[in-house]
Amino acid sequence: MIAKGGITMQDYNTIIGSIQMRLNGCQTRSVMDRYKIGSGTLNLIMSRYHDNGIPIEELRMMAPKEVENLFYPQKNLQRKDVPLPDFQYYYDRIHAPGSRMNISFCWLDYKEKNPDGYEKSQFYEYFNRFIAENYGGQKVSMAVNRIPGEKMYIDWVGDQPELLTDTETGEIKKVH
Repeated sequence: MIAKGGITMQDYNTIIGSIQMRLNGCQTRSVMDRYKIGSGTLNLIMSRYHDNGIPIEELRMMAPKEVENLFYPQKNLQRKDVPLPDFQYYYDRIHAPGSRMNISFCWLDYKEKNPDGYEKSQFYEYFNRFIAENYGGQKVSMAVNRIPGEKMYIDWVGDQPELLTDTETGEIKKVH
């Protein structure tokens, strides 16, 4: 389920399941409860199903992404006056060897080039969708058990700060 411009895009299972339940004579409330969707969403799915004129059997044989795009075309989801970011470029920058770039800095770069572009939350949503579609989701990492106060970890992007002063010589040293 992806929200965009007042429209909540439903996934393949919700689209196909909702249509199948309604075709089988299930009550609207049952379908809404089963897929946790509102009546407006169900009505939208059913009206687009009837408008498309494609039988449910053919929809089931189509690729999930194809069905989703049929019911929720990109042109309806994207703001027409705002260019979509080049997510492949940002993905490559983040994953470049030795890169200290993160998604927040990618968004700042995008906003600098497109002042009227997508805001941070929408940029993140589209970027995460791009990763899921092209790379199978985000990398999952395991939690590391640490002893509190034993070590200090600093995370930053950009030039390394010189914050540590040697008490004997007064020399400023890099923290990392």
